[in-house]
Amino acid sequence: MQVKNNNAVVRFGLKDSYTELSKNLKKESLIMLYFSSHGKRFKKSTGFKCSIKLWDRDKQRVKTGKGMLSGAYKINNILNELEKSTLDEYYKMIENSNLNLAELSERVGRKISGDSHFKDENDQYLINFCNRVLESKKGSISKTTERSYQQTINLLERYSKKYGIELTFDDIDMRFYRQFCGYMELENYALNSIGKHIKNLKTFLNEALTLNLTSNLVFKNKAFCVPKEQVNEIYLTEDEIIKLADSDLSELPLRQQARDIFLSGYYTGQRVSDYNGLTEKNLVEIQGKKLIQIRQKKTRKHGNIVQIPVTKKIQSVLNRYDGKFPPKMSEPVLRKELKKAAQKAGLKESVSIEKTVGGEVVTQTVPKYKLVKTHTARRSFCTNYYLNGKPVQQIMLFSGHKTEREFLKYVRIQKQQEVLAVIEAGFFH
Repeated sequence: MQVKNNNAVVRFGLKDSYTELSKNLKKESLIMLYFSSHGKRFKKSTGFKCSIKLWDRDKQRVKTGKGMLSGAYKINNILNELEKSTLDEYYKMIENSNLNLAELSERVGRKISGDSHFKDENDQYLINFCNRVLESKKGSISKTTERSYQQTINLLERYSKKYGIELTFDDIDMRFYRQFCGYMELENYALNSIGKHIKNLKTFLNEALTLNLTSNLVFKNKAFCVPKEQVNEIYLTEDEIIKLADSDLSELPLRQQARDIFLSGYYTGQRVSDYNGLTEKNLVEIQGKKLIQIRQKKTRKHGNIVQIPVTKKIQSVLNRYDGKFPPKMSEPVLRKELKKAAQKAGLKESVSIEKTVGGEVVTQTVPKYKLVKTHTARRSFCTNYYLNGKPVQQIMLFSGHKTEREFLKYVRIQKQQEVLAVIEAGFFH
């Protein structure tokens, strides 16, 4: 749908190209207003977002009906109002023989940012806004991200209750930043957890800025940083992987399934978002070779596809499921059962870990199985092949890392091991 009058055209569309959005049907893009008249044009962000999956390209409106975007009817009503008001302003200028596209663009911008119809009256309150953003993103973000955002909102609610304040965007300053971080320390949050919540908060604040709900830019200050530290993340040696793979879990089907999902991740070098949920559709044959083909979710916008050969070890996992991959498992259950599988396999070596908790550096010694995570699979793949002297660029071909610097973040070895690995690779030959 587009409205024409006196050579004026008003239409709505998504900011990102349809080719780009087609690669990830759930990726959200800003809904833009495009106006043109007599060969001159301007565009304005409406502040709303929609995925290509939920956008009606012909009607130039958000789709309604089953599975529709939260607030779809309201958004469409606002687009209708915006379309009408833009043309009304245009007609006034035509009648007064004073058509000025720059002025019209400014008036449309003021309509978008200032009209009460375009805002929720409670959007000045941070927590209310965060809840609305999260609700609008459900279905287009992963469950893990959704859970992380909800945890940040819950934390902000507890903070507000403790200090007896109802946070608005104007309250977000460096004093708030220091007090909020201090509150998390008092609650014994680890430094990286504090960083996660600050990162989520900055995401919400950036969304408010995009929607013209605030002009507060304090959160972009370098001092308003995301704290983080490198914690000892373990990897499993090849011998430990063999122990895990050979462990008899036939009488514990759920634990066996979790172990086999993990092995699928280790043998392919993928992230849990890619290896938990592989199906027969990922099995392809190219020039007589059986491969696993994966479009990596985290880098999907770049179209990053990796192909990994179906080795004997991978095939041994598939054979337990009639030639298919183990069924997908919810991540909380996967993490819980995986630790139990690692314990059953005897991965009980004592490991010392050091991290900042509650503002203090804490050292703990725990059995290794307690530190096994879903991401340990990918980290172990990268580390073991690196120790075996395989060229980094070749490992990256399968892991999908873009740079060596990014890849080396995954390698968890002692300096002595690294030196020996370089020597074995033929440095002095």
